[in-house]
Amino acid sequence: TNSTYDAWSPARAYSHYHGGVRILSETASCRLATPITVRFDQLRKGEGYDPRKESATFGPVWRGGEWHLRDITNNMTTAAFMLLRHASEKREEWLKRFYDIAKDAVRPKAHGKLFAFLLPYQKDDPESDAHRSALLSILKRGGVETQAVKTFRLNGIVFPQGTTVIRLDQPYGLFAKALLERQVYPNLRDAEGHPIQPYDVTAHSLALLMDVPVTPIYSPITLKSALERGGYAWVSGCDHPVTSGLYRSSVPSMDEGWTHWVFENQARSNGCFRYQSISDREIKSHKLQKYHAIILPDQAPATILNGYKPGIMPSEYTGGLGQAGVKALREFVEQGGSLVCLNRASTFAIEQFKLPLRDVVADVSEKDFFVPGSILSIELDTSHPLAEGMPKESIAWVEDSPVFEVVRTGNISDRLSIPDSNVHVIARYPADKNPLLSGWLLGENRIRGKAALVEVTMGKGRIILFGFRPQYRGQSLATYPLFLNAISGK
Repeated sequence: TNSTYDAWSPARAYSHYHGGVRILSETASCRLATPITVRFDQLRKGEGYDPRKESATFGPVWRGGEWHLRDITNNMTTAAFMLLRHASEKREEWLKRFYDIAKDAVRPKAHGKLFAFLLPYQKDDPESDAHRSALLSILKRGGVETQAVKTFRLNGIVFPQGTTVIRLDQPYGLFAKALLERQVYPNLRDAEGHPIQPYDVTAHSLALLMDVPVTPIYSPITLKSALERGGYAWVSGCDHPVTSGLYRSSVPSMDEGWTHWVFENQARSNGCFRYQSISDREIKSHKLQKYHAIILPDQAPATILNGYKPGIMPSEYTGGLGQAGVKALREFVEQGGSLVCLNRASTFAIEQFKLPLRDVVADVSEKDFFVPGSILSIELDTSHPLAEGMPKESIAWVEDSPVFEVVRTGNISDRLSIPDSNVHVIARYPADKNPLLSGWLLGENRIRGKAALVEVTMGKGRIILFGFRPQYRGQSLATYPLFLNAISGK
């Protein structure tokens, strides 16, 4: 109890922002349904507990022995019925507490306190308004009440008709606040100075991720309602359908699943993007001519290269890409293809293709550099086709991400077969300010001015290295154009 789970992110604690209670219980772990035998002396410490010592956060102690699927189901059902029994016996106290929370949520805000958020209607920018519509859809699905209003002036600024007001004195106003404001995560360290890893990520500001302007209001206002408007569908602007190959490792990758989800939604909205999942075996076959681009989702470089070890899985699911797959991808690029690498997959490409780049934070202690899922600012070279349609300043979702520096090939050994003149930096972290926009970042000076997105030409093709996740959980609409431009041949 109270070891690794926190209540920071509404993605993990949705009910906390809706006047409810969230209790998570998990029990591990036989080998699927096969019993295992564990001796008492084999039990090891976890984060916040020692399984061989009873404490306020752990107990009673299990003395070891055989562990079955039935033991798991017994533990889970016991916990569930204990909760139900407690709720029944303490029904009056629970209901009163829920009432108090709901009453406090709708209490009028004092003058000077955050009263509401304004989401201006972007009448001359259909794409931006589509992002706004997507954000409003998420809020409404979470039970948030919104009001579209007529034209008004506030603090010298004219807000057009269709602007949306989201008041916080409503049942789920704090849910809206959590998604619209910028997060400041506390600098939590253990006794030795190491940052304490959050359970999930440290930023969840959808306004930043979706590039939706938000104006906070600190005094009550009364405005006239306007008719709700329908949103636009997001359109990529590409000229012709292209086929991309989305690498699916035999070792499951959540980022591959999210990329698949993004492709499915893009295909439904405009039909411009076609894709197929491709396996280790297909890549090794060297039959990649039908693909315009191949995407390697965020995954550890060693996992991409080696996959499951032999003996753990049937032979057809072991071995990863291996050197045969690396050779096939090299040929694909040299013959004119685009290899798009997301986040940690970029390190795989740097290592395997001996690119003239290095990750400046690869060997830095967490005490000195740490960014466990935060939103950082980046500056874009908008003259490059990959940044077409983007503003000069945007955001990047950074989580276990590499940070690039170009290695000058005139001062190194011949192991790098590609000159540094083949490297084009498309996005950098700002050199003159802290790049943190929302979340938690330690060691910001280490990445100031460093590259976050680069293109390396090789033969007739190119390798595009994202030092962040441009399609993070299907939420970062602000950086979708960078990703979609990369696979469409921009």
